[in-house]
Amino acid sequence: MTTTAVGVLASAPLAGRCKPGLLAAHCPVWVAGLHAAMLRDTLDGLQAVDAAHYLVFVDDADAEALATLARHVPGPWELVAQVGADRGERLEHAFATLFARGASFAVLAASDAPSAPNDALVEAVSDTVRRDDPVVAPSEDGGYHVLGLPRPLPRLLHDLPWGTPAVLETLRVRARAEALTLRELPAWYDVDHPSDVLRLVDELRKHPERAPRTAQFLVTSG
Repeated sequence: MTTTAVGVLASAPLAGRCKPGLLAAHCPVWVAGLHAAMLRDTLDGLQAVDAAHYLVFVDDADAEALATLARHVPGPWELVAQVGADRGERLEHAFATLFARGASFAVLAASDAPSAPNDALVEAVSDTVRRDDPVVAPSEDGGYHVLGLPRPLPRLLHDLPWGTPAVLETLRVRARAEALTLRELPAWYDVDHPSDVLRLVDELRKHPERAPRTAQFLVTSG
């Protein structure tokens, strides 16, 4: 029997503590509100993946962060503190936690691509013929916003060049070295910079159904 677990890496939507790349152009309270809306749309969208466990990994798990996130994370999602000194260690811990729940396939997503389509991810996770292949949904900046693994693969993730356009290409090279076929889903964009916000506003003005909570926030917050 195949069992899927889904995780999301998240920061609490607290003013001044989330999405620092947006703070040069937007006030901290507005950024926190946008972040909360994007997180909720991400969680709602990922429930299209049929999974036994849904976990939100918190990277700033103090009491204030947990209490704030608890208001934005509905069931069946469960809050779990991230563990690790850097992004790579936290990623490895998150996957280890998902597999410890008995998953035979684990999906880990970021929370800053709220309008990304999930159809291809659902199809990939449901493909029992290729269940042993890792899955990646690339970000247009050279990283990724979703990664799915059929088992723990620490050599695939260890010491990746985080925050650079080389992340995705490094994954490709390492997958080939491990004799793995990396299934690449359609690329999408992350909302990390003010220019990404402008793109998001334009997209959701035309297609609010792609991220309805974010679209509503953008309309009502000015």
